[in-house]
Formats: sequence, C-alpha cells, structure tokens
Amino acid sequence: MADSQSQDTAAGPHCLHVVGIGRSGVGYIDGLLRTGEVEDLLGNEGAGVAALAIDVGEDDLLRAEGYADALSDRMAEQGIPADRFNYQSISLDAPDAETLVAAAGNGKSYLPKNVKAPAAGDHMSRAVAKAVYAHASSGVLGDALSNFAAQVQATGLPSRVMVCFNLAGGTGSGMAPDLARDLAAKLGGDVPIIGVGQMPHSGDGDAPASLYASLSEFACMTDDAKNAEATKGDEGYGNPFNGGFFVVNTEHSWQRLTSYTTTGEPGIRDRIRQEVVSKFSQDSFMRFAMRDTDGALNQALAAAGLMGAGSVAGQPNSWVLYNLAKFTHPGVQVLPGEAISKWHSVTDQWVGYLDRYSGLGGDFRATCAVVHVHSPRTIGFERLNAAIENKLAENFVKSGDASDIQIANHEFFDHLTAYADIVLPGLSASDLTACGAAQAAYESLGAAEKKACHSWLLEKGVVLSA
Repeated sequence: MADSQSQDTAAGPHCLHVVGIGRSGVGYIDGLLRTGEVEDLLGNEGAGVAALAIDVGEDDLLRAEGYADALSDRMAEQGIPADRFNYQSISLDAPDAETLVAAAGNGKSYLPKNVKAPAAGDHMSRAVAKAVYAHASSGVLGDALSNFAAQVQATGLPSRVMVCFNLAGGTGSGMAPDLARDLAAKLGGDVPIIGVGQMPHSGDGDAPASLYASLSEFACMTDDAKNAEATKGDEGYGNPFNGGFFVVNTEHSWQRLTSYTTTGEPGIRDRIRQEVVSKFSQDSFMRFAMRDTDGALNQALAAAGLMGAGSVAGQPNSWVLYNLAKFTHPGVQVLPGEAISKWHSVTDQWVGYLDRYSGLGGDFRATCAVVHVHSPRTIGFERLNAAIENKLAENFVKSGDASDIQIANHEFFDHLTAYADIVLPGLSASDLTACGAAQAAYESLGAAEKKACHSWLLEKGVVLSA
C-alpha cells in the first residue's frame, strides 16, 4: 500500500471518509456533504471522499442521498472529476425471526428462538442489530464495505475514516463493533479509523440500559489491556478505532434551544426540537472535522496524543469529548436590534452553563482544551474568548492554567448564532454522568434483557458487565 495511507499523519490535507450507521450516523454523512470544504478538498489531485450510509429501512437515507446528488452536481460545475467522490446508501431489510436466529449462531445463537423480528422504523435491541449486520455482511452490505475500503485505499492523499453512530441507539451501536472490526481488517491497519459516538440528551428521556452496555463495550474495546483480557488475546478482536474515539455531547445545544420555546403542540414541538438539535450537532462536528482541510481535527488529535504511529490510541482514557456549546439561538431569548449589552448577558449566561450541561462528572479534568469559537463579529470575540477561557480553566482543565487552552475564532455566517466546539481529551466512560444513570437502569433488568442490550463479543459467549 502507498506510503500516503500510513498512520504518519503529518499536517494535511487529509481525505476524510465516513460510514454512518442508523439515523444519527447517517446525519454525520449529511453534515460532511453539506460542508463547502469537502469541495475544496476534492479539488486536490489525488483526493477522494467515500461515504457509506447504512440503516434498516430507507426513510432516514433519503436526505443523505439528496445531499450526495447535490455534491456531485457541484463537482461537475467546478470541473472536479466525478470519481473522486463515492457514495453508497444501503437500506437493510429486517430478516424474519428464523433468519435472525441463524445469523446469530444457530444452535449457539445469542438470540432466543422466540425473538421478534423488527419492522423498518422500529427500535431494535443491540443484539438484534448485531444479527441483522451478520446476515447482511455476507451479501450486499459486505460488498458495499469492500467497495468503501477500496475507495479509501485508492486515494493518493493520506486518509482517515470515521464510523459514526448513536451510543444509545440499537441499530448504530449494535452494528458498529462488528462493522468497525471488518473495516479495519479490510484496510489492514494502515488507515486511522476514528469512532464518533453521539450521546443522548435529556430530551430523549431517561438514559436507557443499553447505553450502559454500549459505553462499557466501547470502553473495553478501546483499552488494550482490557480488550486482551476480554477477548483472551484474540487479535481479530483488537481495537479497530486506531485513530481515537470521539464522544459527542449535545446537551448544551438541547438546553439552549428548549429552555425558552414553549409554543405549539408538545409532540410536534419536541420532534422538531430533537431534529434541530441533532442536525446542528452533526453539521457542527463535521464542519469542525473538515475545517482548514482538517487542520482543526489535526490540532485536536495532536492535543489528545492521537497523531501518528505510536499514539495512545487503545490506551486507557484515549476518548475525546466533543462538547458542542451553544450560546445564542435565532429568535430565542435575544433578538436582532436589541442592545449589545443584552447579547453579552445572554452569552455570559450560557458560557456559565458549560459545566452544568457538559454531561461530565465534577471530578473530570482534561490536560488541555482545544476550542473553536463561532460568533457574529458584533458580539465581540475578545469578551467571549475570555469568558470561555476562565470557565474552562476553572472547571475543566487539570492545570487551571489558560496556557493549556487553545482558542481559535471564526466569524459565523448566521449573525444570530454563537457557539463553540470544545474538545477535551482524556475522557473515560465513567466520567459521563449518563453512564451511571444507564447502569442503574441496566442493573434492574433480568439476565435475558441484559443480554439483549449487548453486541460486542456475544458470538464468543461474552456478556460484558452483566
């Protein structure tokens, strides 16, 4: 394989390829395809971008397909060769119960014989999603994954792959362990694979039991020592996320949008709120990942010690928190034309909520912080930077020293919105407050219900944390 595909990730440009699983995962592909910088990247000789969207049923795939078509049209208008972009959309059928049980191992199946086959759009357990993946991976999905890997390897520039999913969802978190393992085998370890797991917010309801199983499994998978113990040294089950693992916190954005919006039918209002928060979070993360042809991502990975061969990927506390903090929202709490003092009061208030809505326990401290502040110029970057820096030094950075906080400023196109991408390395599953709440829900279940919450290593007869 060409040297350009090695893990020596010196400063860019890099090609970013994305696999999105389930509704949330596909949303990250939407975000990638909507960024203007993806076209800037594809204008480079040797560049390429591959995207693979996977879900059960097609409803949540249609929007991504539309964005893929629009990107292809923009490429044609700019004279960018069409073969530099490869998009695949895989709508999986939910097999019948007998097929699911067989895919899960027949006589030693990890699914009960009376398992209920889900219909498209239904919630499915992580164990069922694993069996759906196992069934599909020997057919159309396996072919699509091989094609995706071939597209990644064909790029003439260094590449990274992101595997995106919801940590609390059944489809995404249930399929991600096996898909990432299969993808790593196809890529041969030469291309960094980065996990991107989105956390639920309080608007999604109580933390589900499956979230605890999901966090426990990914924590064990990405820790070399724990992985070796759980898998008995089976190298085929080593950490596939050799480029690191981002946990995306959406709580601050959810709170910012919902705290002052009470009109309309509650059911419709909450559905729209959730869609807006997810879309904003996914778009913001991918803008961050693609900014300066991934210079911002390079900066964050370097701060986390996750750049290049010999990185700390796979070691304890190699997770990175991506905390999307929203300070102003169009039409909420402050309006165009109001005094700048009111805008400052509102931004100060929501910077002050960083610790409350971070999703982190009070004892967590990162060695450093990387921050990208997006704001209308009229709000004033100097004031906003100082407020963020003080809050991070006081509540989030181990040294308490502002010198360990890197802040970059970007004028945002929407003059009513101010927000920040805050990257904090050194995260572990137990630092997340939702982990403890999900554990309580998990421990209230019976053995069979607990097993349904799991995915990784079920075929080996291992149920972690049960």
